Amino acid sequence: ADSTESTRLNFTNMRAAALEQLYQDFEMRGVEMFRGVHENAADLAEEEDAANTQFTAVLKAATELVTEIDIVKHQMSPCFAPHWHVEALWSSCVAHVCSNHIVQQIGGPDGQNLPELTITQLLELVAWVEYFRETIEETFPEVASMRDTKKTYFEERPELFAGDKKTVNMQNATESLAWVNNMLWEVHRLAQEEFLVRTRSQTDEWLDKVYGSESVKNQSSEGKLTTSLCEDVFSFSSVQLRTIRERLSKKSDALILAVCIILSHMRSKQVHARDNFLQDLETCCAASNDFTRMSEKCEDMISELMSQCEFSEDMTFTVEATSDELMGVYSSDAVYSARSVHIYVFDPIEEEIGIRLFEEAWEETMVDNDLAISLVRTLEDFHEDLEHYMDDFMVVKSMMSLMSATIIFYAKCLLQRAEKHRNNKRPFFGDVKKALDRMTGDIKVMRDYFEGLVPQMPSLKKNIEKDFEILATIHELMSVAAGFSVSDAEDFILVLQKRVRDVGITKHIVGDLWHLVAPTEERYVWELVESMEEQLMAIAPVDDALALEVNDRSYVKGLRLDEMAVKLYVKSRRNRPIKATAVESIVKNWRTTWSAGAEEGNDEE
Repeated sequence: ADSTESTRLNFTNMRAAALEQLYQDFEMRGVEMFRGVHENAADLAEEEDAANTQFTAVLKAATELVTEIDIVKHQMSPCFAPHWHVEALWSSCVAHVCSNHIVQQIGGPDGQNLPELTITQLLELVAWVEYFRETIEETFPEVASMRDTKKTYFEERPELFAGDKKTVNMQNATESLAWVNNMLWEVHRLAQEEFLVRTRSQTDEWLDKVYGSESVKNQSSEGKLTTSLCEDVFSFSSVQLRTIRERLSKKSDALILAVCIILSHMRSKQVHARDNFLQDLETCCAASNDFTRMSEKCEDMISELMSQCEFSEDMTFTVEATSDELMGVYSSDAVYSARSVHIYVFDPIEEEIGIRLFEEAWEETMVDNDLAISLVRTLEDFHEDLEHYMDDFMVVKSMMSLMSATIIFYAKCLLQRAEKHRNNKRPFFGDVKKALDRMTGDIKVMRDYFEGLVPQMPSLKKNIEKDFEILATIHELMSVAAGFSVSDAEDFILVLQKRVRDVGITKHIVGDLWHLVAPTEERYVWELVESMEEQLMAIAPVDDALALEVNDRSYVKGLRLDEMAVKLYVKSRRNRPIKATAVESIVKNWRTTWSAGAEEGNDEE
């Protein structure tokens, strides 16, 4: 009996031994994978790029091991009994060995060496952790909900077997996987932060270089002006986004954050640098065309990105909102540039025509409204240039701006004569009736020109009546003051107030008009406007949003009657029938609302 028992085969520990051996083999597979990496690194230790080469090799080996989790699960595990949990053994080995090597590469779990990595390596690290996390949580769904674990496994490998060593302790296995998953996600956070910091810095450096360099000027065969700004900006941004996209997963949060950072910094740079491109008529036209192209380019770039990624609905909304802001800035700046041409168009007009308008020769000898005709012909020449230089849509924006500028220019020249006229008994004009008739002719010449553009620019029509109402109101008030009209002054004072919405400005303009044609009645009209103040405020109160509007970056200066008047009056030295303290109060309010305009006015003094 004894000899029988001693010769009986004993199967008691075979399963335990087999499991242990399998675990050791799995672990050895990982060790061998990284041993090759380190041996190769030793051979290259003297080379300048050795550290980068080793980091890349570690990630490559780790990627290969993680990829095999799926192979083990679907091809190897079915060959064993389910309670052997072969995929858990393999995944635990992979997690343990990969996390140790990667943490070692980055200088510990707090990522001391992350700043030394290149931006490409940071991207690859972020992408690898995301790939690991996705693979582990897909293979072991319960790990996804385990964000806290009781034990750490930095040095020791996890103990995966139950007390009898014959079965895998899935609780231990799952907990060890969850710990590695969470620890690596912290590495992911640190690497992502470093990557985003680097992205900001790289984006700013490149934008500073592009916007700080002189762009190459181009002119198409049709005459359209552009520069290389659009190509310079988007060649780099497209490459930058493509590089990031190719290294990260299609639904990576890091990709979304990087895209939003790049777009928001592009927007910030454009906001701060726009005006540097607007130096004369041609640069305004080129900038308008460039900014339009940049808006279109941005839309194409984001459309391509969205078609190649798998963002969540929230992330899609975030990217689209950020890109919409950038495209909005480009589009708004294109319009702003087109409208800003009036500054450079009216520079020569001010010099050649402005100094002669309403002077004696204008009144006495220019019976055919010569100056108005000269003004219109100058506008025609510039219009022809604009049609060559810019897209049709923006030419319309420019012509609307030029029409408003024409009205403001004419009114300003008139009010400047009032400032110049210091006689309180005689009118400025030798023959007031003749001067008013000359003004009627001038206004007709200018209006006819813009109405002649309506067939090719229908959108001009709605603004013609609105803009020319200013000159019609000024003319009628002067006619009333001179006794050539039976209209009530109050009616047209109300019309003027509706336009400027500032009783102080209304008083000054009306007073100046009386001073030009009936100076002895100026005090009377000041008192009349003062008596109407309550009514004026009720019909057209102060525009509370005006200060915000005029300080908005899309606001084009020089196209409003109230702005022009403030610039004149804050530096006026003419004595008016108003107490000095009252003038100081009015001017103080103007400086608050029109800070930019008032400062410019003082600079000109």
